[in-house]
Amino acid sequence: MTGTYVINKIELKRILNSFGVNIRSVENMLGVLDKMHKNVNAIEFAKMLFGLGMKQTQVENILRRIGVDDLAISDIFDRIDEDRIHQSFGRVVELSVDI
Repeated sequence: MTGTYVINKIELKRILNSFGVNIRSVENMLGVLDKMHKNVNAIEFAKMLFGLGMKQTQVENILRRIGVDDLAISDIFDRIDEDRIHQSFGRVVELSVDI
């Protein structure tokens, strides 16, 4: 997954408001992005959107509006799932059984 995608603050506010995210939450997210020098990787951005209470289909829609292709979106969600597994179960190890 490579590429740079840009969305301006006004457009992001408009999109988030259209999904019913309250203004305070939008402003908090934009504040976090400002502290990150307005740059964030797609995985962290998607996690932020989930943190706003958005569903996966809504996050997908926002990523598509920004220009992220479906393959990259799938990769983003796969990586988020991997992170959740690591957080829930600790270190994941590979296991093989010889018969």
